[in-house]
Amino acid sequence: MYKLNVLVVLSLLLMAGCTNIAKDAARTIHPASSSSLTTDTLFSVTSEFLSGKGYQCDSRHDPSALRCTKELRDLYIHQTQAVVQIYPRDETYPHTLVTSRWDEGLIPGEFISSEFTNPDVKAFCEYLEAQALGSCRMIK
Repeated sequence: MYKLNVLVVLSLLLMAGCTNIAKDAARTIHPASSSSLTTDTLFSVTSEFLSGKGYQCDSRHDPSALRCTKELRDLYIHQTQAVVQIYPRDETYPHTLVTSRWDEGLIPGEFISSEFTNPDVKAFCEYLEAQALGSCRMIK
């Protein structure tokens, strides 16, 4: 009976998992003064850039927003995914860029850092500036 109870508890632990989310600083995307950065152009440039970094991008569920995901860790007991999203904000700041890390699995949140900075987003913002398309600014 003791072995059965241990097996039941272990199987429940394997089925129950933890989901933890850590977010990077949100940014607004501002078109360069010499650029007319439309939503379609921004989504196209973003998809192309992030696809080159291993992301899968999709705007089919909401045509006004773009969502790109990338597997950072895919272990049997734990998966980690980076998510980059761009969506409209308002007339003053036409687009907002947010990025987060999703951890799902058996590693408790106490052992996972709550700090997250996505180097791909930083590189993307630098790319926008280098191409004279726009710039990213941190939201305070």
